[in-house]
Amino acid sequence: MSKTNNRIDQTYDELEVGQVFRSGGRTVTETDVVNFCAFTGNWIEIHSNVQYASKTRFGKRLVQGSLTYSIVTGLIQFGLGIQANYGIDNMRFLAPVFIGDTIYAVCEVIGKKEKDDKYGVIKFLMKAVNQEGVVVQKGEWSLLMLRRREDLDALVSLSLPEVKD
Repeated sequence: MSKTNNRIDQTYDELEVGQVFRSGGRTVTETDVVNFCAFTGNWIEIHSNVQYASKTRFGKRLVQGSLTYSIVTGLIQFGLGIQANYGIDNMRFLAPVFIGDTIYAVCEVIGKKEKDDKYGVIKFLMKAVNQEGVVVQKGEWSLLMLRRREDLDALVSLSLPEVKD
């Protein structure tokens, strides 16, 4: 089963191995890179120094791999069924991402493991794909999710404020 939307509203029990979710694109900007440098303290010159980067094998500044990961995981939107980030495994940076590149997320369910009666862990293969269709980054992303629809519905009702007339 394949889905082409970018929102995962299902519970653990409703997701199936093989389901695929795809996002729209997002262009990485100069502002993204500078803000990420400031936020993380990652001022490594390949990201922050135009003159230095012009003399490297890439010829220009690179987008931080951790910024690419942050963007791509945000492109797939998750409903309230997600309870916690459970882990990241086998993350690989396969091709450079440059300022001005547009990236897309492709997220495939590759595994499920029941945790207990209320929760399960879903493992996704998360890929960042650039505007040319090149996979620039991939890794396995595990999330702790509510198992049953009734638990999710109860949580949704708690998150909505009472409307007063």
